[in-house]
Amino acid sequence: MSSIHDLPRWLVGPAILTFFVGSAVVGLFVTRRWIKRRGFHELVDNNVVGWLFSATFSIYAITIGLTAVASWSNAVSASNVTSAEAAEVAALYRAVSTYPQPARGALKAGVRGYLAAVIDMAWPAQRRGEVPHGPNVALTTLQQSFSSFEPATDGQRILHAEALHVFAHLVEARRRRLVAADNGVPGALWCVVLVGAVLAICGSYVFSIESVATHAVMTALLSAMIALLVFFIAVTDRPFRGAAGIPPSAYELVLHTLVDGDSTP
Repeated sequence: MSSIHDLPRWLVGPAILTFFVGSAVVGLFVTRRWIKRRGFHELVDNNVVGWLFSATFSIYAITIGLTAVASWSNAVSASNVTSAEAAEVAALYRAVSTYPQPARGALKAGVRGYLAAVIDMAWPAQRRGEVPHGPNVALTTLQQSFSSFEPATDGQRILHAEALHVFAHLVEARRRRLVAADNGVPGALWCVVLVGAVLAICGSYVFSIESVATHAVMTALLSAMIALLVFFIAVTDRPFRGAAGIPPSAYELVLHTLVDGDSTP
């Protein structure tokens, strides 16, 4: 499912819907002819089949519904993580702005370097589905700048301790972003969702309905609903993946409005 993120969503949605509905209706006509030829419909009790189908589909509906909710929760959590990391970067930049020179200049440059690394290196990698490691260099450089600073007064010691506290939060926020970038629906669960979709659609073929058109419409509606949920899970599965993934706008906002807009050395 990872290649879906490389395609525009306006194309993926109709493609999944067309595939599910088309395959379901074609399968209905093929199996209906085969079942009718062997007289199976005469042996079918719609009440019994309906009860079994309802029980089976209810289990599948709960499974795919919970999967969709979990996928959406992961996407929301990933968006919140990026906002939190950008906020920590902004707080760190304001904290290092109180340092004396030349430490202030080196720390400001380090924060700017980290932002540039996240935007220019980490985000393209995340959009390709890779776990980015580039910003480690910028983060290490920033840490070395903190380590080389020796506070000369009590006020500087307090400010330095607070800045180190914010830096630790930034490191933690970055770690959570990397975890979110590698998070997604497991392959085994995708198998359950897709195989369950096939079984649910095939289960609708067993009903004995005289009108072919009515049977086809009911099957199409069922497959369309499943297709919409599969589409939703697919596009929210990897929230950073593809051009439609989470953008680095929170970091760009900090870079352009706070860092680049700072006129002090």
